[in-house]
Amino acid sequence: MLRNIHDALTKLDQCMIQSGDLSAVTFHRGVEREALRVSRTDGKISQAPHPKALGSALTHPSITTDYSEALMEFITGVHDSVEGVIQELRDIHLMTNRVLDDMDECLWPGSMPCALKDNAEVPIAYYGESNSGKLKRVYREGLSNRYGRIMQCIAGMHYNFSFSDSFWAFLADFRGADISNDKALQEFKSQQYFALIRNFRRKSWVLSLLFGASPAIDVSFLPSKPDKLAELGSRTWFGPSATSLRMSDIGYQNKAQDGLFVCYNEVDTYINTIKGALRTPYPAYEKIGVKVDGEYKQLSHNILQIENEYYSDIRPKRVTQSGEHPSAALQKRGVEYIEVRIMDLDPTSPIGMKPETLYFLDTFLMCCMLHSDDRLGAEECQQLRKTQQEIATHGRELDDCFDFGFGPITLREKANELLTHMQEIAQFLTDRTGNFAYTDSLALQKGKLENLETLPAAQVIKQCEQYGSYQEAMLAIGKAQQQAWLAQEVSHELEQQYQAWAEQSIAQQADIEASDEMDFDAFLRHYMQPQ
Repeated sequence: MLRNIHDALTKLDQCMIQSGDLSAVTFHRGVEREALRVSRTDGKISQAPHPKALGSALTHPSITTDYSEALMEFITGVHDSVEGVIQELRDIHLMTNRVLDDMDECLWPGSMPCALKDNAEVPIAYYGESNSGKLKRVYREGLSNRYGRIMQCIAGMHYNFSFSDSFWAFLADFRGADISNDKALQEFKSQQYFALIRNFRRKSWVLSLLFGASPAIDVSFLPSKPDKLAELGSRTWFGPSATSLRMSDIGYQNKAQDGLFVCYNEVDTYINTIKGALRTPYPAYEKIGVKVDGEYKQLSHNILQIENEYYSDIRPKRVTQSGEHPSAALQKRGVEYIEVRIMDLDPTSPIGMKPETLYFLDTFLMCCMLHSDDRLGAEECQQLRKTQQEIATHGRELDDCFDFGFGPITLREKANELLTHMQEIAQFLTDRTGNFAYTDSLALQKGKLENLETLPAAQVIKQCEQYGSYQEAMLAIGKAQQQAWLAQEVSHELEQQYQAWAEQSIAQQADIEASDEMDFDAFLRHYMQPQ
């Protein structure tokens, strides 16, 4: 692996020197951050509608909702610097917290949800009365009927990432690929993004180890305590050496997808597998029904209602056009970027993530791209999934042995090996950009392996012990973070911008509702046709 990376970086350096263009190491990234709205008084999930002062969740460019009306989602634009992403996230949080303060609410900082009495306490997101708004609502009704609402309150951070045009020119030259026309270039991009995804699947366990921050849950999250979890007081269950229960079988659970082998070896095979799941009935979902007594229970009774229901820790993505299915967009125009979905929220950061985390992700994704493009077989996929689960539930046992497909090895040795491979990339990026954040971020992660108490998961457990429970710890952190936001001044320009966005988004939703020309039944039949 080191040889592959060294050769690639040597070639990349030559290309940049010859062209005098350093843009090959300029990455494009954006972030989506989810967070529950909760009562500042008792930490209960909000029952209030999405704040009108923040605009329409259907059309606002930066502030929307995920599964629940109370589960906010903040979306940045695409930035060519980590600092640009962080600044936009800070602006969104600054404006949102001012609105939530008036509602006596704050943002829940953890990935695992607050205490929840039952499914009924979780309000499903509402997007108005347009056909597109109803589609989003019915999809979420389907998720509720299939998996329950409590699981859907899990929050995370998604990292959207792509490479520059000059990087693709270098990589094609290095791989010996012909990209003499647009079609060949896009096919090459798609193939290489899929190679990145395969290597990501092989290495993503390190992200759970280093950044996993969900080792504890409120007891209301599950009907009974799993044997693998211990008790902390009367209200908290935790994994003594867990990293990310969110990414374990305790977090996202989906029996219908267990037998779904989504292959990342070929773009067409991937798309056909997803499309097959969209067409294949699932007995348990057939029992639910689609439209029962005049009310929609789900969009369909198939394994997947829509593509986004397939859960993966990384996805190939392409911006869709109006009414277009994601799989159709990929098939027509290829992969545009990748979405990393494995990352827990960092409760110690008021925006859910730290800049050094994003710099590490840049280096990690570069490593995944420059490594070999070996195919993934079913047996290797299953073993990697098993190991990922084991690291999520007891990955802080660094001297235990895990099997990554080549026999047992201690997690400490495997992690150090991977970080060593990443070192040359981090140093290359620092040298070529003059930005020491790349090497600093890697050094910080190496330090975590030397002092396990600095791992985010260990810090969360420490906070739970300090406050007596997961619920009290996260509420205290959320309230303190909000007070810090409220102490900051807001520029007149920023206030005016967000007020304009709110007003424009509400008007846009009204226009969409007024422009519908067919009833929802007809709209849904048309939308659910294969593309």
